[in-house]
Amino acid sequence: MNRIWAGTDCGKTHYHTLVLDSEGEPLLSRRVANDEPELLKLIGDVLDLAGGRQVTWALDMAGDGPRARRS
Repeated sequence: MNRIWAGTDCGKTHYHTLVLDSEGEPLLSRRVANDEPELLKLIGDVLDLAGGRQVTWALDMAGDGPRARRS
């Protein structure tokens, strides 16, 4: 199969992502701060690793998930 899998555990302060190839071999394991520039870099690095392959991404989020701020 011509794809890779990325799974991310989303925490309040940090995220941890594991990326596997089609054989189940790890390509990347990284913990990043819950910070937009760091998350965007992580996404870019995963897409670079994919090298044109499709990426299937799963998120593990505890609780209710993101909420909109109310004024």
